[in-house]
Amino acid sequence: MKYYKKAKEIMDMDATEFIGGVSEGEIENAMKTLSVTFPESFKAFLTDFGGGDAGGEIIFGITNNEEDDVVITTQMERSQGLPKNLVIIGFWNDTLVCLDTGKMSNGECPVVEVNDDYSETEVIADTFGKFLFEYLGEE
Repeated sequence: MKYYKKAKEIMDMDATEFIGGVSEGEIENAMKTLSVTFPESFKAFLTDFGGGDAGGEIIFGITNNEEDDVVITTQMERSQGLPKNLVIIGFWNDTLVCLDTGKMSNGECPVVEVNDDYSETEVIADTFGKFLFEYLGEE
């Protein structure tokens, strides 16, 4: 969570467009629908911001919008073969960016990039908080 808190501190609210935080009930419903547990830092992000544009890239959240809703997009990709442990949080540079909830440790899981046929993943951050912090630091 320390990286998430740092990310939140450096977030340029002038360069972001978020939908607004969602309730704990909405988060619980999303996790139940996907049969996963979200990492603590992603739950904090959903509570604080809900999802949206973070300086040019969309971070999927609970939006009820087909293009950027974590539940809708993950379910659509699962119907095409996406493994059940992966939850899509973005589509950056023509690459799926996912939470690997199958590797949960101490309430957090890695963020991975997934290839086109879902057969390979590459860890790009140890936690969602670190992923967000590193992304915002590059902006």
